[in-house]
Amino acid sequence: MQLQHQIADNQTEETKLLVKDKEVERDNVAKTVGAAIPYVGIAIAAQTDLSNEQQVKARALADRNEWLRILVKRKGCAE
Repeated sequence: MQLQHQIADNQTEETKLLVKDKEVERDNVAKTVGAAIPYVGIAIAAQTDLSNEQQVKARALADRNEWLRILVKRKGCAE
């Protein structure tokens, strides 16, 4: 049962990270558009978040859940 709880917690966190990633993506689009403004555009463009931290963390949680599910099956844990 503890593994199922961990899987559920990971899925919740993964969803939060993917939502955050979409927010960052939307902000970056707005900043890219703002970068076209003369003079101010450079400052706006410099604030663009180029990391994909949320994507990496969400993928890591999805991978972890995959392995936890394999472990559940191998150990014959109750679902």
